[in-house]
Amino acid sequence: MNEHRFPFDDGNATSTPGEPRRPVHRHRLRLENVPGEGWTGPEGDTLSAASDLTIVTCACGFETEAIAGDDARLLYEEHRNLIRDEITAGGRP
Repeated sequence: MNEHRFPFDDGNATSTPGEPRRPVHRHRLRLENVPGEGWTGPEGDTLSAASDLTIVTCACGFETEAIAGDDARLLYEEHRNLIRDEITAGGRP
């Protein structure tokens, strides 16, 4: 099985490797957990406590401060619904 099933043809490439690529998606929604306070464990390892604080970010500029995890998940879902509505209305994601 040395043959590739789908050969790569870069004859239709629209950009060169040195050229910066334009982002395809306007949104990139993420939840980021805020690390808690750290301490040194019994074996000298640095450990960190779990924090209940979360930041919600998106490539479109939407960003929250560190808020409680449950509230962050609600804002995440609200923004996800706005993205879905934007896509179904015919707007570009």
